[in-house]
Amino acid sequence: GLRLAGISARETDVLRMVAAGMSTKEIADKLCYSQRTVKSIMHDVINRFQLRNRCHAVAYAMREGLI
Repeated sequence: GLRLAGISARETDVLRMVAAGMSTKEIADKLCYSQRTVKSIMHDVINRFQLRNRCHAVAYAMREGLI
């Protein structure tokens, strides 16, 4: 479910992997998701917090202590 910060465990996992420099395909393979699911998760996070892109999402999550 959602945590107090408004980010799910699944979103946290994806953000951590993006922060580690993994590609969408690598993340999808590791988590047994489709690439479309990974992109959708990132899109949802970026829209929810009104961020610009993946890099901005990772920076925001780190700054807020979410990852």
